[in-house]
Amino acid sequence: MPQIIVHIGAPRTGTTVIQKHCLPLLKKTLCISKQPFTGGVPNLTRNDLNTIYDIKQLLNPNSLPSLKASSNNSEVLSLLTSLTQATAIAKAKRNDYHLKLNQKLVGTLSAYINNYQKEKILISLERLCDTEASLICNSRHESENEFNAITLLRAIKDTSTYPLATACLRDPIPYLRSRYIRNIPMRLQKKVIKLSPDKYIQKQSILETNHPGTSALTPAMHAEFIKQLQQHAFVKAFGFQELLASDDVFSLMGLQGEEKYAFKDFPRENKLPFTKEQEQAIEVEIIKALKQYGFYDRIIKAQMFE
Repeated sequence: MPQIIVHIGAPRTGTTVIQKHCLPLLKKTLCISKQPFTGGVPNLTRNDLNTIYDIKQLLNPNSLPSLKASSNNSEVLSLLTSLTQATAIAKAKRNDYHLKLNQKLVGTLSAYINNYQKEKILISLERLCDTEASLICNSRHESENEFNAITLLRAIKDTSTYPLATACLRDPIPYLRSRYIRNIPMRLQKKVIKLSPDKYIQKQSILETNHPGTSALTPAMHAEFIKQLQQHAFVKAFGFQELLASDDVFSLMGLQGEEKYAFKDFPRENKLPFTKEQEQAIEVEIIKALKQYGFYDRIIKAQMFE
């Protein structure tokens, strides 16, 4: 049986470059990945499970798309993401569909694992490392209340195939600065008020306090986040600076046996439109807010990577 590897990001750690330029070069691994710069997966921002998904369609035994030995299987990713996120939302809402959805998710994963003969299957989607609340920056959950990565890794483990979770973790302060800047257009798109850095950290601090392991702060607490993932998978974690300096990206990600490529040889993608001075000012505000809301020392203590 092939090894199942789940690349969960974290967000703002070179995932666009990896998905756009690196993953199409895989030779021994079947790649199920998000298509860069497209939604690629369902929108999860509504509260009513039955208005987000056609549950009957998801549970249809004939709904499985076929895996192709290509660099991207967006239809398969869409199905797996739909099932994963619908399962997480139904579980959070104690919806009657939860057990059926979980059974279908496990069965779907089993079908793909058993029917594909490559050495490895890679699922790559940074949205797995988020909830709706951490993505949009709400202080409470209205849909799923655990990272979708946990739901997916648990389902993979239920297929009797122990997964590998691979994650790039970044220096906490630049990571949170980048998450905050990326949040600005997201909230604009959703037509909700723009947040100051202080308010952003405050809301995520409330979320992390009330629902540990489910906020944008979670991947900033490296050691704690890795421990959370280790309950469901083997974990291959590495630092953002390691990625930037790597001359063998696939090996760094835990994809041994592939050809060697240096990360610096790929074009930069998804640069945010802020000056260095603006970024530094935001970082100052973020540090101040983390100290004010009691998370700074905890984040620094848990830091493992730069």
